[in-house]
Amino acid sequence: MEKLTDYIRWIGDLDFRVFPFRDADAVILANISYFDLSPVFSDGKTDHTVADCLPMIEAGEAKLMITGGDLGNHDLFASAARSARFGSLRISDYEDVLRTDPPLQFSAVTFHAPDFSVIAYRGTDASIAGWREDCMISFTRTEAQELSLKYAERVINEGEWYITGHSKGANQAQYAACMLPDEQWEKVKHVWLLDGPGFCPEVMDPRLDQRIDAKTTRIIPEYDVVGMLFEPKITDTKIVYSSRSGITQHALCSWMVDCGSLSSAEKNSPGSMRLNRLMNDWIESIPQSDRTVFINELFDVLSADGSESLEELDMDRLQSVLIRLTGISPTTRKALAKLPNRLFFDDAIPELPQTKTEKLKRIFSDLRVQGVGLIAAGVILFFLSGVLFELTTVIILTALAGVQTVLLVRRLIRQHGKLDGMRGRFVLLGVILALAASLFFKEHAVFLIGSVLYGILSLALAFYTVVKKGLKREKKSFLRVLNFIEGAVSTLFGLGYLVIPQSIVWKFTIAFAVCGALDGLLRLGCWTVKYLIRRSKEKAIANETLHYGAADNEQGVVS
Repeated sequence: MEKLTDYIRWIGDLDFRVFPFRDADAVILANISYFDLSPVFSDGKTDHTVADCLPMIEAGEAKLMITGGDLGNHDLFASAARSARFGSLRISDYEDVLRTDPPLQFSAVTFHAPDFSVIAYRGTDASIAGWREDCMISFTRTEAQELSLKYAERVINEGEWYITGHSKGANQAQYAACMLPDEQWEKVKHVWLLDGPGFCPEVMDPRLDQRIDAKTTRIIPEYDVVGMLFEPKITDTKIVYSSRSGITQHALCSWMVDCGSLSSAEKNSPGSMRLNRLMNDWIESIPQSDRTVFINELFDVLSADGSESLEELDMDRLQSVLIRLTGISPTTRKALAKLPNRLFFDDAIPELPQTKTEKLKRIFSDLRVQGVGLIAAGVILFFLSGVLFELTTVIILTALAGVQTVLLVRRLIRQHGKLDGMRGRFVLLGVILALAASLFFKEHAVFLIGSVLYGILSLALAFYTVVKKGLKREKKSFLRVLNFIEGAVSTLFGLGYLVIPQSIVWKFTIAFAVCGALDGLLRLGCWTVKYLIRRSKEKAIANETLHYGAADNEQGVVS
């Protein structure tokens, strides 16, 4: 197998009349569409050749618009521009639109050979607006989809036409092809959908694919994630090998060729098939109306400080993003909470009915329950700090091993003994069992593993206090302050457990126990004050009622 640049070197001197347009050519032109060619067209000319663009590409004036930077795209562009096959193609109708409110990211370009023309739709760039619009296809038609149709209607005229697009660009190619007027659709010879999501069934009729199926090829990598979302039902679907691993196989320039054609794999990798099932199940578990709230809130948080690109999200800005997540709505929190259950536990933890969920919320939001629970935990931890540290470490690892064993057996039964997609589950179980075994045979293993577990649990408590419960949703200012302190202290202890030496772990645990007990006492005290105030108000109302009742009786006697 060879790379696409090798394919260009091999076929570069042959024009399309000798060696007709094929799958690999559609991939190469889709890759070229990822470059910002607006500087090239700033001279006012209506068209340029691919070769004309190369000097600006090499000078960095025409930038690559793709998340993650250069993955080999520049080499692919340079090889194409220097070849007779691609370098002589004329480029026209370059269009590039980016807007944040409402979100829109759209770009398309047309390539012209002597006997045919190709429309290439760009996929998602690094802009937050682009990624936001990507996610919007799960609950609505997007403006970019409509623009893709208008673009095709405007440029398609006489002659033979091809349409290609990658990622979101594939979704736009699919939309434009499905919606084109009949007279223009007849001029389209073939469509290539390169690893792009399909149509959300709640938004558009999936049967639209039937119109384009006979003239469409869908190409996805061996480890495919993006192209499996709302999977387009295209008969001619091809799986290709990639030089990369995992989800990075989505990059076009990583796709491999063999004897002049894209190299074919028999089926998708088991790991990607499992991940796709989980992601699709997760999306389907969120009602369409909730998807709207979830996507809008998530991207409002990402862009709240003025960030326009994912590449601008450095560590400082990510910290502010985490802080802003404390204000998300219950709808978004619920959607996020479903993901780890489906990802790590195969959705084995069932969702409780709404009535039971509300009842549990009322119980655990009661300050008496919180206070007594924290005091009890603090007391137990104080007096059994040494033993409990070791005991809980053993219990947690044993429980994890048991859960993963049950899930593994459950999956084997469901798959009738087939091991497809099970490698990750076996590896995870093996790691947990190895850690559990080390507790009994490796000196200091209990301390090392236990301190990590305690650290993670403390940080999880901080996350629950600040994000799950939410500081902004607490009406009482005193409780907001208390929740903030609890989150800060839990974070401090969580980080501390990860770095403290073994000699002071018991002292550290005692300090943690004391803080927990004090937190519980404060919550009980808060409940007591609220109770006394409420009783005082009830007594005052009762006295006032008796007073007015006595006055009414006296007036009745006088009458």
